[in-house]
Amino acid sequence: MRLFPPAAVTGALALLTATTLAAQLQPPKTWRWRTDAPAELSTVTDKVQDSAFTFVEMPPGWHVTMGPGGVLYEPRYFAEGVYSVESQIFHFPNSSNGEYGIAVGGADLEGPNARYVAFVARADGSVAAWEQNGSERRILSEWKRAEAVTPNEGKDVVGNVLKLSVSKTEAVLRANGLDVLILPLNGLSLNGQFGFRVGKGVNMHAASYTLTLRLAPGRR
Repeated sequence: MRLFPPAAVTGALALLTATTLAAQLQPPKTWRWRTDAPAELSTVTDKVQDSAFTFVEMPPGWHVTMGPGGVLYEPRYFAEGVYSVESQIFHFPNSSNGEYGIAVGGADLEGPNARYVAFVARADGSVAAWEQNGSERRILSEWKRAEAVTPNEGKDVVGNVLKLSVSKTEAVLRANGLDVLILPLNGLSLNGQFGFRVGKGVNMHAASYTLTLRLAPGRR
């Protein structure tokens, strides 16, 4: 299990404190979102109602506090074929046990038949995956405990690096460098827009988000 240094956690706490005082916080200009229930965007990070959510730029990265759950994405970002998406996410102790992680394969995210696939963790150290098509959710991997995921016991800020690697045959979710979920694709497409999936009541900071495309031929 990879443990984050105290300085990283302290820095994340300092970032959150700064946001409650900084009036200039703004949402990312080109990003979009799709919430599970109607909600208003707010730039107040410390008190978010069930009918609101916060999504603001906070270098390095973004801070997100959700009322209802939702998907956050940049419409210009698109991944297909063989690729990996990685994010370092700090989970705050005043969060629910809702999910947080990566959404890929997005299509029609602003329409009634929005589609995406979520690969996520949650505060109890579990991971799961599902495909969302409009209002229908198809479970691809049930929630299961993953020792590589650092759980949040509600006392401190906890960091995890989540990385999804997609090949022609499978998707592998890694937490802090270790495999925690391997999903055979079996015809499932993960080509499309990508972003974050953040559950109801989750307070988190994404310090990084990196897309890597594999151009060289892989092993057969």
